Amino acid sequence: MINKNSFLRIPALKLTGKIENMTDKPLTEYIQSVNSFIDEFPSLSEKISNALGTKAYDDARKYLTDVSMVLIRIHADDLAAECRMIVNSLVGNVDHDAAEASVENFSQSVSTLSIDVQMAMRDTDAEAAPQNPRPAPVTPAASDSSRPLILAVDNAIMFLNTLKRLLQDAPYDLECVSSGAKALEYLNENPPPQLLMLDIEMPIMDGYELAKKIKQNGINVPILFITANAGREYVIRAVEIGAVWLLVKPLRSAQLIAKLKELI
Repeated sequence: MINKNSFLRIPALKLTGKIENMTDKPLTEYIQSVNSFIDEFPSLSEKISNALGTKAYDDARKYLTDVSMVLIRIHADDLAAECRMIVNSLVGNVDHDAAEASVENFSQSVSTLSIDVQMAMRDTDAEAAPQNPRPAPVTPAASDSSRPLILAVDNAIMFLNTLKRLLQDAPYDLECVSSGAKALEYLNENPPPQLLMLDIEMPIMDGYELAKKIKQNGINVPILFITANAGREYVIRAVEIGAVWLLVKPLRSAQLIAKLKELI
């Protein structure tokens, strides 16, 4: 049985007053339509970006209008309104840079919807699964300053520097390493942190493989994945591995800190 409450909590979807009247079958079909949109959006997003890149604004308006119609059908009213605002901005004297920034922000909002939906499905699957006892988690140790400690792993040094800047005024201690091997070495030599932030796409050992190795070593702390690609297959795999959440690059300080407050 689908967990209706999990879907009612998805901010992008305006389902209050609608979802309560759905039987399981229509709700399942509705979820399939949401996932179908999420799966199709990357190709639509590429078309929109290409149209903007060549300043073919009429084409960009057409693609965005098609997207807004689907968003209305799946009750993603806020996203539909955001999409229509972009459509209206592509008339007359177009501010090209502002339009590209708006489309990038909109794409990130759709990525967040993708993550929210897969997390809601995880809640449903968790309720349906047999309750097998799990091994006791390792209790994370606080850093010397008694502030929550976060270990961030990303092969892009520039991103790690950005992360330090985003969290410089936040009440967390941040340790950064640039590879899966260095992360395992750190965890072998130090008490575990309160949270792991793992980039998915890293060379040699990606975030998924690193997460598996960490769990195999008996370290059971929350894992927050970071990715530039929030396609549904990425999210599903992260959920299967046991991620508590995913954040999509580029990160925003307020979004990041709000999520960390929820998780730590």
